Amino acid sequence: MFFVRQILYEEGKCLMKKKIALITAALLLGTSLAGCSGSQKAAADTAGTSAGNEKKEAAASGEVKWPSGSTIYFDVPAKAGGGTDLITRYVTAGWETCLSGVNFVVTNYDTSEVGAQHAAKADPDGMNLTVAACANMDNYLSGSSEVNPMEDLTVICKVNAGGPQAWIASPDAPYNNMKELMEYIKEHPSELTVGCTLGGTSQLIWLNTLAAMEEGLDQQVNYVQCSSEADKLTNVASKAIDLGNCSVNNALSYQQDGKLKVLGIVGPGSLTKDECAKLIGQELNDSFLSMPEQGIDAVWDSGYYIMGPAGMDSALVQTINESLQGLTEAQPFVDGMNTMAMLIDVKDVEGSKADFQTEWDINYELLSNLGLMIR
Repeated sequence: MFFVRQILYEEGKCLMKKKIALITAALLLGTSLAGCSGSQKAAADTAGTSAGNEKKEAAASGEVKWPSGSTIYFDVPAKAGGGTDLITRYVTAGWETCLSGVNFVVTNYDTSEVGAQHAAKADPDGMNLTVAACANMDNYLSGSSEVNPMEDLTVICKVNAGGPQAWIASPDAPYNNMKELMEYIKEHPSELTVGCTLGGTSQLIWLNTLAAMEEGLDQQVNYVQCSSEADKLTNVASKAIDLGNCSVNNALSYQQDGKLKVLGIVGPGSLTKDECAKLIGQELNDSFLSMPEQGIDAVWDSGYYIMGPAGMDSALVQTINESLQGLTEAQPFVDGMNTMAMLIDVKDVEGSKADFQTEWDINYELLSNLGLMIR
């Protein structure tokens, strides 16, 4: 079995064989704050009208006032409309039901590195946050980013365990699934272009999925820089590139409009097409069959994390994490994650840090074995 990312609940190390495991995970119900659930209230006071509804939490290092203002800023190191952007929007929409009187300002960056740099250099006051995933790790380790997520950012809370990605092609492509794509590549070596983040997660997924199908197949296509989901969708639809990957909801929308063709999905564990359809609440045709359902041993598990700049006080991190536990009962967040077929997995601080470290270790070993490690 090839894995894109070994499921994070395992405490053992990822076993790397000569043929690299395709690595790249369940609903954990958190403790809700007032406003999301009446089951357990946070110790919160109003600390003056100028600061809005500030929450005061008792923490190990003393009492922490948070939020310290009426606006929380989120940096999204990606263009609007992509997976990271949508997750951020659903997080903030759900979080608003827990933090009445607090506004969220989400800023997208066309260049991921600019967004990552801005997030890393922000004040560590809990009012400047970002969303990070394995892509941040891969970009740094492969040398395409100078922001080290292990040192330049602070893990606050894991919010989901990832979800499936769809393999996409132009609507008139001469292949309809991954097996037909394999045959086409073998008959037309070096003809097709794959849009991805060079040295990043999307390239690693493609490299290893193709290698899982047949040894050496990953070396018979051309990989070009096309990092944002919005760009992949646009360029595949316009035939500027032949292949790409995107979230299931975007793939379904573009497919329904006749703008692209779906070749299959790669997702967490044994997630099937029918299970994915149940999550998003829409029927999916057989173009959304998972890799295992197409006879390809490949899965993908990767979490998304709320992060802040380095140097955040541990008590502040704990307070923000406790606030985020309410997401599990915040309908805008739950509905959004279902729409994206994402598995909700809101963890406490220690659990979030542990999962982030595990993903880092897996990525480090994967890139080393692929010869893509720069650091």
